[in-house]
Amino acid sequence: MTTMPVSLILIGFHSEIQKTLQEWNELGAINLLGIWDPYSNAFPSYEKQTPHTDQSVDLILVTNKKKEYVDKIADFQQNHTLVIDLNTFWILELIITKTLALQELSENEQLFQTISKYSHEGIQFVDAEGIVQYVNPSFSRITNVFPEERIGKSIFDVSPNGALVQVLKKKAPVIGWKSTSQGSNVETISNAAPIFVEGELRGAVTTFQDITEIKHLSMQLQERDQEISSLYDHLSHVHIPHYSFQDIIGESNIIQRTIEVAKKAARTRSTVLITGESGTGKELFAHAIHASSAFHQKPFVAVNCAAIPATLLESELFGFEKGAFTHATKQKIGKVELANEGTLFLDEIGDMSPPLQAKLLRVLQSKEFERVGGLQTIKVNVRVIAATNRQLQNLVEEGKFREDLYYRLHVIRLETPPLRERIQDLPFLVQVLMDRISRRIGLSPMTLTNKGTGLLTDYHWPGNIRELENFLERLMNESTSSVIPDSLVRLHMSKLLGTSTPFKGERQVILSSSDILPLRVIERDQISKALAHFGTSLEGKKQAANCLGISIATLYNKIREYRLNDGWPNP
Repeated sequence: MTTMPVSLILIGFHSEIQKTLQEWNELGAINLLGIWDPYSNAFPSYEKQTPHTDQSVDLILVTNKKKEYVDKIADFQQNHTLVIDLNTFWILELIITKTLALQELSENEQLFQTISKYSHEGIQFVDAEGIVQYVNPSFSRITNVFPEERIGKSIFDVSPNGALVQVLKKKAPVIGWKSTSQGSNVETISNAAPIFVEGELRGAVTTFQDITEIKHLSMQLQERDQEISSLYDHLSHVHIPHYSFQDIIGESNIIQRTIEVAKKAARTRSTVLITGESGTGKELFAHAIHASSAFHQKPFVAVNCAAIPATLLESELFGFEKGAFTHATKQKIGKVELANEGTLFLDEIGDMSPPLQAKLLRVLQSKEFERVGGLQTIKVNVRVIAATNRQLQNLVEEGKFREDLYYRLHVIRLETPPLRERIQDLPFLVQVLMDRISRRIGLSPMTLTNKGTGLLTDYHWPGNIRELENFLERLMNESTSSVIPDSLVRLHMSKLLGTSTPFKGERQVILSSSDILPLRVIERDQISKALAHFGTSLEGKKQAANCLGISIATLYNKIREYRLNDGWPNP
Protein backbone atom coordinates (compact mmCIF):
# COMPACT_ATOMS: atom_id res chain seq x y z
CA MET A 1 0.00 0.00 0.00
CA THR A 2 1.42 3.37 -1.08
CA THR A 3 0.17 7.00 -0.60
CA MET A 4 0.93 9.98 -2.82
CA PRO A 5 2.36 12.97 -0.91
CA VAL A 6 0.34 16.22 -0.81
CA SER A 7 1.74 18.81 -3.24
CA LEU A 8 1.84 22.20 -1.57
CA ILE A 9 2.74 25.87 -2.23
CA LEU A 10 3.48 28.26 0.63
CA ILE A 11 2.49 31.91 0.07
CA GLY A 12 4.17 34.21 2.55
CA PHE A 13 7.32 33.39 4.43
CA HIS A 14 6.90 32.07 8.00
CA SER A 15 10.00 30.60 9.65
CA GLU A 16 8.31 28.03 11.94
CA ILE A 17 5.83 26.93 9.27
CA GLN A 18 8.62 26.74 6.69
CA LYS A 19 10.72 24.56 9.04
CA THR A 20 7.80 22.17 9.63
CA LEU A 21 7.07 21.94 5.91
CA GLN A 22 10.70 21.18 5.15
CA GLU A 23 10.70 18.32 7.67
CA TRP A 24 7.51 16.88 6.16
CA ASN A 25 9.00 17.25 2.71
CA GLU A 26 12.08 15.27 3.72
CA LEU A 27 9.86 12.56 5.23
CA GLY A 28 7.97 12.32 1.94
CA ALA A 29 4.66 13.32 3.50
CA ILE A 30 4.34 16.42 1.28
CA ASN A 31 5.81 17.67 -1.94
CA LEU A 32 6.77 21.28 -1.28
CA LEU A 33 6.54 22.88 -4.73
CA GLY A 34 7.79 26.26 -3.64
CA ILE A 35 7.52 29.37 -1.44
CA TRP A 36 6.33 32.74 -2.77
CA ASP A 37 7.18 35.91 -0.89
CA PRO A 38 8.47 38.94 -2.78
CA TYR A 39 9.81 40.52 0.38
CA SER A 40 11.94 37.61 1.61
CA ASN A 41 15.35 36.62 0.32
CA ALA A 42 15.43 33.38 2.27
CA PHE A 43 13.94 31.42 -0.62
CA PRO A 44 13.43 32.07 -4.32
CA SER A 45 9.94 33.10 -5.34
CA TYR A 46 7.78 30.47 -6.99
CA GLU A 47 7.09 31.58 -10.57
CA LYS A 48 3.54 31.92 -11.85
CA GLN A 49 2.14 28.61 -13.02
CA THR A 50 1.00 28.50 -16.61
CA PRO A 51 -2.30 26.83 -17.48
CA HIS A 52 -0.46 24.16 -19.53
CA THR A 53 1.75 22.89 -16.68
CA ASP A 54 1.37 19.23 -15.66
CA GLN A 55 2.29 19.94 -12.06
CA SER A 56 -0.63 19.40 -9.69
CA VAL A 57 -1.17 21.65 -6.68
CA ASP A 58 -3.22 20.03 -3.92
CA LEU A 59 -2.87 22.68 -1.25
CA ILE A 60 -2.02 26.37 -0.92
CA LEU A 61 -1.05 27.64 2.51
CA VAL A 62 -1.34 31.41 2.98
CA THR A 63 0.47 32.86 6.02
CA ASN A 64 -0.07 36.56 5.22
CA LYS A 65 -3.51 38.17 4.77
CA LYS A 66 -2.30 41.24 2.92
CA LYS A 67 -4.05 41.87 -0.38
CA GLU A 68 -1.05 41.17 -2.61
CA TYR A 69 -0.60 37.74 -0.97
CA VAL A 70 -4.27 36.86 -1.21
CA ASP A 71 -4.40 38.00 -4.83
CA LYS A 72 -1.49 35.64 -5.62
CA ILE A 73 -3.67 32.62 -4.79
CA ALA A 74 -5.42 32.89 -8.14
CA ASP A 75 -2.15 32.40 -10.00
CA PHE A 76 -1.55 28.94 -8.45
CA GLN A 77 -5.02 27.65 -7.68
CA GLN A 78 -6.44 24.73 -9.68
CA ASN A 79 -9.91 23.25 -9.69
CA HIS A 80 -9.15 20.78 -6.92
CA THR A 81 -6.75 22.96 -4.92
CA LEU A 82 -7.59 23.55 -1.28
CA VAL A 83 -6.62 26.89 0.28
CA ILE A 84 -5.89 27.15 4.00
CA ASP A 85 -4.42 29.74 6.33
CA LEU A 86 -2.80 29.67 9.73
CA ASN A 87 -6.17 29.24 11.42
CA THR A 88 -6.85 26.04 9.50
CA PHE A 89 -3.25 24.79 9.46
CA TRP A 90 -4.33 22.10 11.95
CA ILE A 91 -6.15 20.36 9.08
CA LEU A 92 -2.83 19.93 7.26
CA GLU A 93 -1.20 18.71 10.45
CA LEU A 94 -3.94 16.08 10.81
CA ILE A 95 -3.55 15.00 7.19
CA ILE A 96 0.21 14.70 7.57
CA THR A 97 -0.09 12.74 10.83
CA LYS A 98 -2.40 10.27 9.09
CA THR A 99 -0.10 10.17 6.06
CA LEU A 100 2.96 9.38 8.16
CA ALA A 101 1.00 6.70 10.02
CA LEU A 102 -0.04 5.19 6.70
CA GLN A 103 3.56 5.27 5.51
CA GLU A 104 4.72 3.45 8.65
CA LEU A 105 1.92 0.94 8.26
CA SER A 106 2.90 0.43 4.62
CA GLU A 107 6.51 -0.15 5.58
CA ASN A 108 5.50 -2.63 8.28
CA GLU A 109 3.25 -4.40 5.81
CA GLN A 110 6.07 -4.72 3.29
CA LEU A 111 8.37 -5.99 6.06
CA PHE A 112 5.80 -8.56 7.18
CA GLN A 113 5.16 -9.68 3.59
CA THR A 114 8.87 -10.19 2.99
CA ILE A 115 9.37 -12.14 6.23
CA SER A 116 6.25 -14.18 5.61
CA LYS A 117 7.09 -14.90 1.98
CA TYR A 118 10.57 -16.21 2.67
CA SER A 119 9.95 -17.83 6.06
CA HIS A 120 10.69 -21.56 6.17
CA GLU A 121 7.80 -22.01 8.60
CA GLY A 122 4.18 -22.03 7.54
CA ILE A 123 2.12 -19.00 8.67
CA GLN A 124 -1.68 -18.78 8.89
CA PHE A 125 -3.79 -15.85 10.14
CA VAL A 126 -7.48 -15.89 11.08
CA ASP A 127 -9.79 -13.13 12.25
CA ALA A 128 -11.70 -13.13 15.52
CA GLU A 129 -14.42 -15.30 13.96
CA GLY A 130 -11.91 -17.89 12.83
CA ILE A 131 -12.07 -17.06 9.13
CA VAL A 132 -8.72 -17.63 7.41
CA GLN A 133 -7.44 -14.31 6.09
CA TYR A 134 -3.88 -15.15 5.05
CA VAL A 135 -1.47 -18.04 4.43
CA ASN A 136 2.15 -17.72 3.32
CA PRO A 137 3.92 -19.74 0.56
CA SER A 138 5.47 -22.13 3.10
CA PHE A 139 1.98 -23.01 4.30
CA SER A 140 1.19 -24.39 0.85
CA ARG A 141 4.60 -26.06 0.54
CA ILE A 142 4.17 -27.94 3.81
CA THR A 143 0.45 -28.80 3.63
CA ASN A 144 0.00 -29.05 -0.17
CA VAL A 145 -3.07 -26.83 0.30
CA PHE A 146 -3.23 -23.80 -2.03
CA PRO A 147 -4.23 -20.33 -0.71
CA GLU A 148 -7.52 -20.28 -2.65
CA GLU A 149 -8.48 -23.56 -0.97
CA ARG A 150 -7.97 -22.16 2.53
CA ILE A 151 -8.51 -18.37 2.57
CA GLY A 152 -12.10 -17.49 3.46
CA LYS A 153 -12.74 -20.84 5.13
CA SER A 154 -13.53 -21.28 8.81
CA ILE A 155 -10.61 -22.66 10.80
CA PHE A 156 -13.16 -24.58 12.87
CA ASP A 157 -14.05 -26.56 9.72
CA VAL A 158 -10.70 -27.01 8.01
CA SER A 159 -8.55 -27.59 11.11
CA PRO A 160 -10.79 -28.23 14.15
CA ASN A 161 -7.96 -29.84 16.11
CA GLY A 162 -5.34 -27.25 15.22
CA ALA A 163 -3.55 -24.71 17.36
CA LEU A 164 -5.60 -21.73 16.08
CA VAL A 165 -8.85 -23.26 17.32
CA GLN A 166 -7.29 -23.77 20.74
CA VAL A 167 -6.12 -20.14 20.83
CA LEU A 168 -9.52 -18.76 19.83
CA LYS A 169 -11.19 -20.86 22.50
CA LYS A 170 -8.72 -20.14 25.29
CA LYS A 171 -7.66 -16.64 24.16
CA ALA A 172 -4.13 -17.59 25.21
CA PRO A 173 -0.95 -18.70 23.40
CA VAL A 174 -0.40 -22.37 22.53
CA ILE A 175 3.15 -23.75 22.21
CA GLY A 176 4.31 -27.02 20.60
CA TRP A 177 0.84 -28.14 19.46
CA LYS A 178 0.83 -31.28 17.28
CA SER A 179 -1.99 -31.79 14.78
CA THR A 180 -2.91 -32.93 11.28
CA SER A 181 -4.51 -30.48 8.90
CA GLN A 182 -7.56 -31.76 7.05
CA GLY A 183 -6.99 -32.28 3.35
CA SER A 184 -3.24 -32.66 3.73
CA ASN A 185 -2.64 -35.45 6.27
CA VAL A 186 0.60 -33.68 7.12
CA GLU A 187 1.54 -33.83 10.79
CA THR A 188 2.72 -30.47 12.06
CA ILE A 189 3.95 -28.86 15.26
CA SER A 190 2.72 -25.30 15.85
CA ASN A 191 3.06 -22.21 18.00
CA ALA A 192 0.04 -19.92 17.99
CA ALA A 193 -1.01 -16.70 19.75
CA PRO A 194 -4.09 -14.42 19.92
CA ILE A 195 -3.95 -10.88 18.54
CA PHE A 196 -5.44 -8.20 20.81
CA VAL A 197 -5.92 -4.55 19.83
CA GLU A 198 -6.77 -2.27 22.77
CA GLY A 199 -7.96 -5.29 24.71
CA GLU A 200 -10.23 -6.59 21.95
CA LEU A 201 -9.55 -9.92 20.23
CA ARG A 202 -8.94 -9.27 16.53
CA GLY A 203 -7.72 -12.69 15.45
CA ALA A 204 -4.91 -15.19 15.87
CA VAL A 205 -1.77 -16.26 14.06
CA THR A 206 0.15 -19.52 13.98
CA THR A 207 3.55 -20.61 12.74
CA PHE A 208 4.23 -24.30 12.19
CA GLN A 209 6.68 -26.82 10.81
CA ASP A 210 6.35 -30.23 9.22
CA ILE A 211 7.29 -32.79 11.88
CA THR A 212 8.68 -34.97 9.10
CA GLU A 213 11.13 -32.19 8.21
CA ILE A 214 12.08 -31.77 11.85
CA LYS A 215 12.64 -35.51 12.19
CA HIS A 216 14.71 -35.47 9.00
CA LEU A 217 16.82 -32.59 10.27
CA SER A 218 17.15 -34.36 13.62
CA MET A 219 18.31 -37.53 11.87
CA GLN A 220 20.81 -35.53 9.83
CA LEU A 221 22.10 -33.92 13.01
CA GLN A 222 22.32 -37.34 14.65
CA GLU A 223 24.23 -38.70 11.66
CA ARG A 224 26.68 -35.80 11.89
CA ASP A 225 27.10 -36.49 15.60
CA GLN A 226 27.75 -40.13 14.79
CA GLU A 227 30.29 -39.15 12.16
CA ILE A 228 32.06 -36.94 14.69
CA SER A 229 31.91 -39.74 17.25
CA SER A 230 33.26 -42.15 14.64
CA LEU A 231 36.13 -39.80 13.90
CA TYR A 232 36.97 -39.60 17.60
CA ASP A 233 36.84 -43.40 17.77
CA HIS A 234 39.19 -43.68 14.84
CA LEU A 235 41.63 -41.17 16.26
CA SER A 236 42.76 -43.93 18.63
CA HIS A 237 43.80 -45.98 15.58
CA VAL A 238 45.83 -43.20 14.00
CA HIS A 239 49.31 -43.31 15.43
CA ILE A 240 52.53 -41.48 15.15
CA PRO A 241 55.48 -43.83 14.72
CA HIS A 242 56.78 -45.22 18.01
CA TYR A 243 60.24 -46.19 16.79
CA SER A 244 63.05 -44.71 14.76
CA PHE A 245 66.27 -46.11 13.33
CA GLN A 246 67.95 -45.29 16.64
CA ASP A 247 65.76 -47.96 18.25
CA ILE A 248 67.16 -50.68 15.98
CA ILE A 249 70.01 -52.22 18.01
CA GLY A 250 72.94 -53.95 16.40
CA GLU A 251 76.41 -53.45 14.98
CA SER A 252 76.65 -56.54 12.81
CA ASN A 253 77.18 -56.02 9.10
CA ILE A 254 73.92 -57.69 8.15
CA ILE A 255 71.74 -55.47 10.33
CA GLN A 256 73.63 -52.34 9.27
CA ARG A 257 73.07 -53.19 5.59
CA THR A 258 69.37 -53.68 6.30
CA ILE A 259 69.19 -50.29 8.01
CA GLU A 260 70.84 -48.61 5.03
CA VAL A 261 68.26 -50.10 2.63
CA ALA A 262 65.46 -48.95 4.94
CA LYS A 263 66.85 -45.39 5.11
CA LYS A 264 66.88 -45.23 1.31
CA ALA A 265 63.27 -46.42 1.27
CA ALA A 266 62.32 -43.59 3.65
CA ARG A 267 63.32 -41.00 1.05
CA THR A 268 60.41 -41.83 -1.30
CA ARG A 269 56.74 -42.84 -1.18
CA SER A 270 57.42 -46.12 -2.95
CA THR A 271 55.80 -49.30 -1.65
CA VAL A 272 58.00 -51.40 0.63
CA LEU A 273 57.80 -55.17 1.19
CA ILE A 274 59.42 -56.31 4.43
CA THR A 275 60.03 -60.06 4.74
CA GLY A 276 61.61 -62.11 7.45
CA GLU A 277 60.92 -64.61 10.18
CA SER A 278 58.53 -63.89 13.00
CA GLY A 279 60.05 -61.74 15.74
CA THR A 280 62.79 -60.14 13.63
CA GLY A 281 61.44 -56.58 13.95
CA LYS A 282 59.51 -56.06 10.72
CA GLU A 283 57.05 -53.65 12.34
CA LEU A 284 59.92 -51.77 14.01
CA PHE A 285 61.46 -51.16 10.58
CA ALA A 286 58.08 -49.98 9.23
CA HIS A 287 57.79 -47.43 12.06
CA ALA A 288 61.37 -46.27 11.47
CA ILE A 289 60.85 -45.83 7.72
CA HIS A 290 57.79 -43.65 8.30
CA ALA A 291 59.51 -41.68 11.10
CA SER A 292 62.38 -40.78 8.75
CA SER A 293 60.18 -39.88 5.78
CA ALA A 294 59.23 -36.38 4.64
CA PHE A 295 55.63 -37.08 5.73
CA HIS A 296 56.48 -38.32 9.23
CA GLN A 297 53.90 -35.93 10.73
CA LYS A 298 51.11 -37.66 8.82
CA PRO A 299 49.25 -40.75 10.15
CA PHE A 300 50.92 -44.14 10.59
CA VAL A 301 48.17 -46.78 10.65
CA ALA A 302 48.98 -50.44 11.30
CA VAL A 303 46.73 -53.40 10.45
CA ASN A 304 47.50 -57.05 11.24
CA CYS A 305 45.82 -58.96 8.42
CA ALA A 306 46.15 -62.30 10.23
CA ALA A 307 44.65 -61.14 13.52
CA ILE A 308 41.36 -59.96 11.96
CA PRO A 309 38.90 -62.53 10.53
CA ALA A 310 38.67 -62.38 6.73
CA THR A 311 34.97 -61.48 6.93
CA LEU A 312 35.77 -58.34 8.93
CA LEU A 313 39.05 -57.30 7.33
CA GLU A 314 37.41 -55.60 4.33
CA SER A 315 35.32 -53.25 6.48
CA GLU A 316 38.32 -52.67 8.76
CA LEU A 317 40.48 -51.61 5.82
CA PHE A 318 37.96 -49.78 3.65
CA GLY A 319 35.22 -48.81 6.10
CA PHE A 320 31.49 -49.09 5.46
CA GLU A 321 28.39 -46.99 4.97
CA LYS A 322 25.44 -46.93 7.31
CA GLY A 323 23.13 -49.85 6.52
CA ALA A 324 25.75 -51.73 4.50
CA PHE A 325 25.01 -54.84 6.56
CA THR A 326 23.32 -55.89 9.79
CA HIS A 327 24.38 -53.77 12.79
CA ALA A 328 25.96 -51.13 10.51
CA THR A 329 24.11 -48.36 12.34
CA LYS A 330 26.58 -45.63 11.45
CA GLN A 331 29.26 -44.89 8.91
CA LYS A 332 32.77 -46.12 9.67
CA ILE A 333 35.97 -44.78 8.18
CA GLY A 334 38.44 -47.49 7.21
CA LYS A 335 42.14 -47.71 7.94
CA VAL A 336 43.07 -46.91 4.32
CA GLU A 337 41.19 -43.61 4.51
CA LEU A 338 42.62 -42.84 7.95
CA ALA A 339 46.13 -43.30 6.59
CA ASN A 340 45.60 -40.76 3.79
CA GLU A 341 48.76 -38.72 3.12
CA GLY A 342 50.62 -41.02 5.52
CA THR A 343 51.63 -44.68 5.78
CA LEU A 344 49.50 -47.82 5.93
CA PHE A 345 51.39 -50.77 7.44
CA LEU A 346 49.89 -54.13 6.47
CA ASP A 347 51.41 -56.83 8.65
CA GLU A 348 51.04 -60.49 7.59
CA ILE A 349 49.95 -59.47 4.08
CA GLY A 350 50.24 -63.10 2.99
CA ASP A 351 47.06 -63.93 4.93
CA MET A 352 44.90 -61.52 2.94
CA SER A 353 42.10 -63.12 0.90
CA PRO A 354 42.13 -62.87 -2.94
CA PRO A 355 39.06 -60.53 -3.11
CA LEU A 356 40.73 -58.09 -0.73
CA GLN A 357 43.97 -58.39 -2.66
CA ALA A 358 42.13 -57.10 -5.74
CA LYS A 359 40.74 -54.13 -3.81
CA LEU A 360 44.16 -53.33 -2.37
CA LEU A 361 45.66 -53.53 -5.86
CA ARG A 362 43.22 -50.83 -6.99
CA VAL A 363 44.37 -48.58 -4.13
CA LEU A 364 47.99 -49.04 -5.21
CA GLN A 365 47.26 -48.53 -8.91
CA SER A 366 44.51 -45.90 -8.99
CA LYS A 367 44.69 -44.55 -5.43
CA GLU A 368 40.92 -44.92 -5.01
CA PHE A 369 38.31 -47.23 -3.45
CA GLU A 370 34.72 -47.39 -2.22
CA ARG A 371 33.54 -48.14 1.29
CA VAL A 372 31.60 -51.35 1.81
CA GLY A 373 28.02 -50.63 0.74
CA GLY A 374 29.01 -47.25 -0.71
CA LEU A 375 28.89 -45.79 -4.22
CA GLN A 376 31.15 -42.77 -3.74
CA THR A 377 34.70 -43.22 -5.00
CA ILE A 378 37.20 -41.98 -2.41
CA LYS A 379 40.64 -40.75 -3.48
CA VAL A 380 43.61 -41.42 -1.22
CA ASN A 381 47.33 -40.83 -1.34
CA VAL A 382 48.80 -43.44 0.97
CA ARG A 383 52.18 -45.13 1.17
CA VAL A 384 51.87 -48.88 1.79
CA ILE A 385 54.43 -50.88 3.72
CA ALA A 386 53.63 -54.60 3.75
CA ALA A 387 55.26 -57.29 5.87
CA THR A 388 55.08 -61.09 5.94
CA ASN A 389 56.94 -64.10 7.29
CA ARG A 390 55.64 -66.23 4.42
CA GLN A 391 57.16 -66.81 1.00
CA LEU A 392 54.91 -64.74 -1.25
CA GLN A 393 56.49 -66.16 -4.41
CA ASN A 394 55.43 -69.64 -3.36
CA LEU A 395 51.93 -68.35 -2.64
CA VAL A 396 51.83 -66.79 -6.12
CA GLU A 397 52.79 -70.13 -7.68
CA GLU A 398 50.10 -71.86 -5.62
CA GLY A 399 47.49 -69.34 -6.79
CA LYS A 400 46.92 -68.00 -3.27
CA PHE A 401 48.40 -64.55 -3.89
CA ARG A 402 47.89 -62.28 -6.89
CA GLU A 403 50.99 -61.97 -9.01
CA ASP A 404 50.19 -58.38 -10.05
CA LEU A 405 49.79 -57.36 -6.41
CA TYR A 406 53.07 -59.07 -5.53
CA TYR A 407 54.93 -56.97 -8.09
CA ARG A 408 53.16 -53.82 -6.92
CA LEU A 409 54.32 -54.53 -3.37
CA HIS A 410 57.78 -55.70 -4.35
CA VAL A 411 59.12 -52.26 -5.32
CA ILE A 412 61.57 -52.00 -2.44
CA ARG A 413 62.41 -55.30 -0.74
CA LEU A 414 63.67 -55.37 2.83
CA GLU A 415 64.75 -58.64 4.47
CA THR A 416 65.04 -58.52 8.26
CA PRO A 417 67.78 -60.97 9.37
CA PRO A 418 67.04 -63.64 12.01
CA LEU A 419 68.80 -63.38 15.35
CA ARG A 420 70.95 -66.46 14.66
CA GLU A 421 72.57 -64.61 11.72
CA ARG A 422 73.48 -61.63 13.92
CA ILE A 423 74.30 -63.40 17.16
CA GLN A 424 77.13 -60.95 17.81
CA ASP A 425 74.45 -58.33 18.45
CA LEU A 426 72.95 -60.39 21.27
CA PRO A 427 74.84 -58.70 24.19
CA PHE A 428 73.58 -55.25 23.06
CA LEU A 429 70.05 -56.56 22.59
CA VAL A 430 69.98 -58.26 26.00
CA GLN A 431 70.68 -55.10 27.96
CA VAL A 432 68.31 -52.93 25.91
CA LEU A 433 65.52 -55.50 26.22
CA MET A 434 66.05 -55.91 29.98
CA ASP A 435 65.87 -52.15 30.50
CA ARG A 436 62.66 -52.02 28.46
CA ILE A 437 61.14 -54.93 30.42
CA SER A 438 62.02 -53.28 33.74
CA ARG A 439 60.12 -50.13 32.78
CA ARG A 440 57.16 -52.06 31.39
CA ILE A 441 56.52 -54.45 34.31
CA GLY A 442 57.76 -52.21 37.12
CA LEU A 443 60.90 -54.07 38.23
CA SER A 444 64.19 -52.59 39.32
CA PRO A 445 66.90 -52.62 36.62
CA MET A 446 68.54 -56.03 36.20
CA THR A 447 71.49 -57.40 34.26
CA LEU A 448 73.20 -60.65 33.26
CA THR A 449 76.80 -61.53 33.88
CA ASN A 450 79.08 -61.84 30.87
CA LYS A 451 79.01 -65.60 31.37
CA GLY A 452 75.25 -65.61 31.56
CA THR A 453 75.04 -63.60 28.36
CA GLY A 454 77.45 -66.02 26.71
CA LEU A 455 75.16 -68.94 27.58
CA LEU A 456 72.46 -67.38 25.42
CA THR A 457 74.60 -67.69 22.30
CA ASP A 458 74.34 -71.51 22.40
CA TYR A 459 70.70 -71.34 21.29
CA HIS A 460 69.50 -70.61 17.75
CA TRP A 461 66.44 -68.55 18.86
CA PRO A 462 63.84 -69.62 16.27
CA GLY A 463 61.43 -67.02 17.68
CA ASN A 464 64.14 -64.39 17.25
CA ILE A 465 64.06 -61.17 19.30
CA ARG A 466 60.49 -61.72 20.48
CA GLU A 467 61.44 -65.10 21.93
CA LEU A 468 64.57 -63.60 23.49
CA GLU A 469 62.50 -60.85 25.14
CA ASN A 470 60.03 -63.36 26.60
CA PHE A 471 62.94 -65.51 27.85
CA LEU A 472 64.56 -62.54 29.61
CA GLU A 473 61.25 -61.53 31.18
CA ARG A 474 60.91 -65.01 32.71
CA LEU A 475 64.42 -64.75 34.14
CA MET A 476 63.73 -61.32 35.59
CA ASN A 477 60.51 -62.46 37.26
CA GLU A 478 62.22 -65.46 38.89
CA SER A 479 65.45 -63.77 39.92
CA THR A 480 65.75 -62.47 43.48
CA SER A 481 68.84 -60.43 42.64
CA SER A 482 69.47 -57.46 40.37
CA VAL A 483 72.28 -59.54 38.80
CA ILE A 484 70.58 -62.66 37.47
CA PRO A 485 72.51 -65.79 38.62
CA ASP A 486 74.21 -67.87 35.94
CA SER A 487 72.58 -70.96 37.44
CA LEU A 488 69.12 -69.58 36.67
CA VAL A 489 70.19 -68.84 33.12
CA ARG A 490 71.58 -72.39 32.71
CA LEU A 491 68.37 -73.90 34.09
CA HIS A 492 66.19 -72.14 31.56
CA MET A 493 68.65 -72.64 28.73
CA SER A 494 68.68 -76.38 29.42
CA LYS A 495 64.91 -76.39 28.93
CA LEU A 496 65.28 -74.63 25.61
CA LEU A 497 68.11 -76.88 24.44
CA GLY A 498 66.46 -80.08 25.67
CA THR A 499 69.37 -81.01 27.99
CA SER A 500 69.48 -81.57 31.76
CA THR A 501 73.11 -81.33 32.87
CA PRO A 502 73.64 -78.01 34.62
CA PHE A 503 73.40 -78.96 38.25
CA LYS A 504 75.50 -81.15 40.51
CA GLY A 505 73.84 -84.31 41.69
CA GLU A 506 71.25 -84.14 38.92
CA ARG A 507 70.90 -87.49 37.19
CA GLN A 508 71.82 -87.55 33.50
CA VAL A 509 68.94 -88.67 31.32
CA ILE A 510 69.90 -90.93 28.41
CA LEU A 511 67.40 -90.92 25.58
CA SER A 512 66.85 -93.63 22.99
CA SER A 513 65.84 -92.90 19.41
CA SER A 514 62.27 -93.88 20.22
CA ASP A 515 62.11 -91.09 22.83
CA ILE A 516 62.87 -88.38 20.28
CA LEU A 517 59.77 -86.86 18.66
CA PRO A 518 59.58 -84.82 15.45
CA LEU A 519 59.60 -81.07 16.02
CA ARG A 520 56.18 -80.70 14.36
CA VAL A 521 54.68 -83.11 16.88
CA ILE A 522 56.27 -81.28 19.80
CA GLU A 523 55.21 -77.89 18.43
CA ARG A 524 51.63 -79.04 17.85
CA ASP A 525 51.48 -80.54 21.33
CA GLN A 526 52.79 -77.39 23.02
CA ILE A 527 50.40 -75.12 21.12
CA SER A 528 47.49 -77.41 22.03
CA LYS A 529 48.49 -77.30 25.69
CA ALA A 530 48.75 -73.51 25.63
CA LEU A 531 45.31 -73.13 24.02
CA ALA A 532 43.80 -75.63 26.47
CA HIS A 533 45.25 -73.64 29.36
CA PHE A 534 44.49 -70.11 28.23
CA GLY A 535 41.39 -70.76 26.11
CA THR A 536 40.50 -70.09 22.47
CA SER A 537 39.14 -66.56 22.90
CA LEU A 538 41.09 -63.68 21.38
CA GLU A 539 42.51 -62.77 24.79
CA GLY A 540 43.33 -66.43 25.45
CA LYS A 541 45.16 -66.67 22.13
CA LYS A 542 47.15 -63.54 22.94
CA GLN A 543 48.23 -65.03 26.27
CA ALA A 544 49.06 -68.36 24.63
CA ALA A 545 51.16 -66.64 21.95
CA ASN A 546 53.00 -64.63 24.63
CA CYS A 547 53.73 -67.78 26.63
CA LEU A 548 54.95 -69.64 23.54
CA GLY A 549 57.19 -66.73 22.51
CA ILE A 550 55.51 -66.21 19.15
CA SER A 551 53.32 -63.50 17.63
CA ILE A 552 49.55 -63.77 17.56
CA ALA A 553 49.76 -63.87 13.74
CA THR A 554 52.15 -66.86 13.88
CA LEU A 555 49.82 -68.58 16.32
CA TYR A 556 46.91 -68.18 13.90
CA ASN A 557 49.06 -69.64 11.11
CA LYS A 558 50.04 -72.60 13.29
CA ILE A 559 46.41 -73.22 14.30
CA ARG A 560 45.45 -73.41 10.63
CA GLU A 561 48.52 -75.48 9.74
CA TYR A 562 47.85 -78.10 12.44
CA ARG A 563 44.05 -77.79 12.13
CA LEU A 564 43.77 -77.17 15.85
CA ASN A 565 40.49 -75.30 15.38
CA ASP A 566 38.69 -78.46 14.21
CA GLY A 567 35.95 -79.20 16.67
CA TRP A 568 35.90 -75.70 18.15
CA PRO A 569 32.42 -74.29 18.65
CA ASN A 570 31.39 -71.74 16.05
CA PRO A 571 31.44 -68.17 17.37
